[in-house]
Formats: sequence, C-alpha cells, structure tokens
Amino acid sequence: MSLITASLWCAVTAPLITEMAPVPDELFAPLRGDPRELHFALRYIFLHSDITAAEVAIGHYYGIYRWALPNKMGAVQLDIGGGIFPHFNFSKNKDLQVIDFYANVPLDIRMNKWSGRLMLFHVSSHLGDDYIRTSGQIADSNSWNSIKTLLSYDVNQAMRLYSGYIYHLQAHPPEQKLRAYQSGFEINFNIFGSNQAKAYWANDLQWWERTDFKPQINSQFGIKRSKTSKQMRAIYYFLEYSSGPEYFGQFYNRLESRMTIGINFDIN
Repeated sequence: MSLITASLWCAVTAPLITEMAPVPDELFAPLRGDPRELHFALRYIFLHSDITAAEVAIGHYYGIYRWALPNKMGAVQLDIGGGIFPHFNFSKNKDLQVIDFYANVPLDIRMNKWSGRLMLFHVSSHLGDDYIRTSGQIADSNSWNSIKTLLSYDVNQAMRLYSGYIYHLQAHPPEQKLRAYQSGFEINFNIFGSNQAKAYWANDLQWWERTDFKPQINSQFGIKRSKTSKQMRAIYYFLEYSSGPEYFGQFYNRLESRMTIGINFDIN
C-alpha cells in the first residue's frame, strides 16, 4: 500500500499532465487467470460424469481520466467498468442457472515494473428463471459492495507476479464473512518464433473467509493471436482448470472441479 499511497500523494500535490478518455488496461494489465476479470469470452465446461455447461463473460473497462506523474515516474488512471457472467446447464435444456452482475471503479497506477489497483466494486448474483422453475428453489439476491487492492510486479517480459486483498464493506445476506486474499502469476512463452502468436500460462488463487479460506484455484493455458506482439487487441484460445468453491455468488458454498475450453476476445 505504500507504493499506492506515495503515487497518489504525488498525483495530488504536483503539476500533472492529464489525458481524457485514455485506453484501459495499459497501466494495470488484465489478470488472465482470474475468471472474474472483466472480459469478453465463451466457455464450454466439462463437469463430473456427463454434465456439461456453458458460460458467457461480457465485460469491459473504459478509461475516464489519466494523470501523468512528474519526472516520468509513471501514471495514474481512473476507469469504470461493468460485466455480466451467466451460467447455462447444457446437459438438459440449456437452462440459465445463475447470472452475476459486476460494477467496478478501479484506480490504476504504474511505476516502471510495478503496477497497482485500488478498486471499489459491486456484485449482485441472481438465480435464473429456468433454475427456479426446475428446482423449486427461490432465493434472494446475493450481493456485496467491496474494496480490492492489487499489487503487481513484472519480473521480466515473460513473467508477472501479483497479490491482493479484498474486503466486503457491505454484504447481503449480512452473515457473509468479510475478507478474501488473491495471488497469482503469469508466464509468457515465445515458442512459435512469431510476434503474431504467443503462448501463456496464467494462474490465480483466491481464499475467501466466507468459505473458511478453502483455496479457489484457476489455471489457464492459452495462445494469444494478434497482428503484432505489442497490439492489445487480440484473440485468446485457452484450456482452463478450476477447483474449489464456485465463483458465482449464489453457489459460493458449492465445491467443484472442472475443465474448460474457451475463447477470449480482447477488444482494446
């Protein structure tokens, strides 16, 4: 937090260069291993026995304002973002099981190899009408308003490390416990000898107090396709393994392991 505090102090007290409507994700790169990072993706999921499912991720950040820190120290940027994450049961009637809504307001900071994020976010989770009709279960919405801090370090061009902390400012139902921790790493491989195709391995680990800190593991291996190595707009083809408590707010007490094939569209 000292890096973030120092950067914010410089941003407030020193003359700055400002930029309207900056490009998002330039200061704090997306966490590829985090399934709840805002992104556009399609996933086909293999669960236990003959059960399959599908998920859609529709979400994006928009840059609001950027402040350049003095002496070329780095930059601070305010973004706003939102996303939806529906889950469908493909084994029966392709019923909508659950849908989560996200609203995020991150403040991103970059100083050389270090980057940080301080983010307020809201999550609201709702059972699908199809699930309510077939299961007979009627549940109230599960929601929380939280703050997240993340600190990331680029070891080199191939490897990135990050860690963070989440705290619920308000939760419904109120008996939800408040804390969570997040950590992970990403590795890029230049195995194709081409600037247009890169392999990567992204891993994310979360521990939520609401599930007694049972580890929530997500590991994604994929290939990024873009016109040039520096272009942010790209397509990612990936395989993913997840184990631990579910990410959906209505089912966070449910444990599962799953394999996923998917495609992610980076539209920046």
